[in-house]
This record gives sequence, C-alpha cells and structure tokens, in this order.
Amino acid sequence: MKVAAIIPARGGSKRLKKKNIYPVWGKPMLSWSIKACQESKYKIEPWVSTEDPEIKDVALACGAKVHDRNPELSQDHVYKQAVIRTAASHIMREAPRDIIISLQANSPQIRAEHLDNAIETLLKYNRSEIFSVDKNLMQNAAFRVFRGNYVFQEDLSTNCGAIVCNLHDVHTIEDIKYLEEK
Repeated sequence: MKVAAIIPARGGSKRLKKKNIYPVWGKPMLSWSIKACQESKYKIEPWVSTEDPEIKDVALACGAKVHDRNPELSQDHVYKQAVIRTAASHIMREAPRDIIISLQANSPQIRAEHLDNAIETLLKYNRSEIFSVDKNLMQNAAFRVFRGNYVFQEDLSTNCGAIVCNLHDVHTIEDIKYLEEK
C-alpha cells in the first residue's frame, strides 16, 4: 500500500511569523509531522507543500519531499483543501497512492500511532475519509486521511469517520509556551 502525507506549510503566517518552522521542543515545528510519517508502520511518504524557500530547505533537511506551491495558493483566502488537491495531483502523477493524508505542520504532538490508527480505522470500517477530533469530538484539523482519489472530492464527506486525538494546534507563541510547559 502506498501512502503519502501532504503537509501544507506556507510562509505567510500572520499571528506567529514563520510558524511552520518555529522551534518547538528544540526542532522546527513541521519536523514533528515529518517524523510521525517516517516512524509510521505504513511508511508514509512526507511531502511539504510550500512557496517559501526557507521552509523548503527545512523540509528537505528533515527528509521530506517538497511540492513547490504556486504563490497564488499561499494567500490568506485560499482553502487548505485546494492546496491539498493541487499537491495530491502532482504526487499522483508521479505514481498512484492508495491513501493521501492532509497533515498539519502546526500540530507538533502528532505521532506515528495517531496516523497508523487513522489508517487502520479507514480500512477496517471501509471509510473514504477519517479525520481527527479532540476529546469533545470537535474537529481539530491535525489530519484528514483519504482513500486515494477521494482527496479530489469537492462535496461534503458522507462516508467518513473520526479518530479522537487530543492534539493542540499552534497558532501563537502562547500555544508554544503551553505545549512546552506540559
């Protein structure tokens, strides 16, 4: 089974400059998502989608492949799923993938076990998509796991499920302080 993760990491974060490569626990934030892929039993191929040369260099140094994102897709009004679909199209031209994961760079608590459990749930219950939720069952945006071409769907998901993982998304310096104090 071929699995790829797309980690969207634009350079224009507003609340915390260079958020996606800001150090958390001594490493660039996006390195934790890349590491989760690398440690997965499914051998998830990490791809970082970025328009920023500094983020690209960090991603490559951490062992990820890079999708050079069109700067038009890095503006504030662009939905993340548009970025994911564009990167997935690029990746699928190289070789078909059975599963595509949309994985946030700003959820540094992510571990391989979270992704492995989501993939196993997707397969066990024959879902088209699995997404992460917090303990209150609110979607936390840490990841979405899609069956192959389902990543290109534009309508609401109807054959989906969820995995509970209490992962804290980082948007501000206060979020980083919160994580580092835990």
